[in-house]
Amino acid sequence: MTYPMTLDWTQKKVLDFFREHVTRGTLVFRADDRHEIVLGDGSDPRATMTVPNWSDTLKMALSPDPGFGESYMRGGFDVVSGEMEDLIRVLRLNFEGGHSANGFGLFIEKLQALKFQIAQFTSVKAASRRVRHHYDIGNDLYTRFLDPEMQYSCAFWDDGAQTLEEAQNRKMSLTTQRLKIDQPDLRVVDIGCGWGGLSRFIRRTTGAEVHGITLSTEQYNWALERKEELPDNFHEGLGYHLLDYRLFADANEGKYDRVVSVGMFEHVGRPQFKTYFEKVGKLLKAGGRAVIHTIIKPRPDFTSPWIDRYIFPGGYIPAVHEVIEAAENADLKVEASHFHAGLNYARTLIAWRDRFREIADQLDPEKYDTEFKRMWEFYLAGCINAFDEREGGGGMRVGQFVFTKPGYRFT
Repeated sequence: MTYPMTLDWTQKKVLDFFREHVTRGTLVFRADDRHEIVLGDGSDPRATMTVPNWSDTLKMALSPDPGFGESYMRGGFDVVSGEMEDLIRVLRLNFEGGHSANGFGLFIEKLQALKFQIAQFTSVKAASRRVRHHYDIGNDLYTRFLDPEMQYSCAFWDDGAQTLEEAQNRKMSLTTQRLKIDQPDLRVVDIGCGWGGLSRFIRRTTGAEVHGITLSTEQYNWALERKEELPDNFHEGLGYHLLDYRLFADANEGKYDRVVSVGMFEHVGRPQFKTYFEKVGKLLKAGGRAVIHTIIKPRPDFTSPWIDRYIFPGGYIPAVHEVIEAAENADLKVEASHFHAGLNYARTLIAWRDRFREIADQLDPEKYDTEFKRMWEFYLAGCINAFDEREGGGGMRVGQFVFTKPGYRFT
């Protein structure tokens, strides 16, 4: 094929490489203002990107994850038509699993799997460091793209919510309903409480005593400040603790009627699943109830190396059976499993990205430089693709699991 004269030899080799592999969907390379090279079969999904150099392409070919995301972060290419998640979907349709067919690719995959297994062991010290990596970036970032209650997990749009605020309120309301806080004197602990939005909601709407646990200093300080904004009659029954959930459970055995945890289980790490549920059981009184909200993968798989390196170190998204088996092995009983379509999280992520784009230029450039902004864009787009249930998407969903601790509560 004849390429535009504006391309050098290495860029032409890049296009030859992609031409050989892209046969599904539509991938367009913009060579310059006048020339585009169209690959694929002309169907959706479709995206247009600039032509990366040979070094970036080689890195992506040998190690697509994390090579692809790293190349974008550092300006190796741009998406000029469509969104990044469209480009990711095209590439997944054509490349996913392909490099493992040769011995070297299989060797790389095995090394990644081994590294992942080792990194999954999470001590108390490591857990604190990993949480700070993401959640202590700065409240000046999170306040600009989250809703006023600072909910950093999937909003529930299922019932026709029109705004992010409505959908997040729906999530908090439904989560509280599933806890069945049917008496005002019940005690609730929120494991991984974030900025305290759910704990404040439960305290306001049910009158229950609520304690939130976090490892993030930024979240902890924010939660304390927001607590002071509540009416005086809510203060005494609302508390926050800057502490690992394992240490908190050891110091508070059998003191809580309800446990709730939203968006924290993904940070536990697979080797700690049984320990996590043992601590949930330890916190609960006999007959107590827990609602655990987590992202769910279609099948077990190790975490994206790019996500592990830049966004959520040590994290792991479970499959349904991994959650249930770990809870049952810790002597908890499964009462119900509720699933919410991935579209809910995709729409939440798109809302966050829209808000992030609106304020990106207002962020402190010394703290949030161009590479950080491109990293954040790639993170959000990759997650949007993860919740896409179409072919070429990740097919993830959100689950809320209701567990009970055997026994009866005597009064």
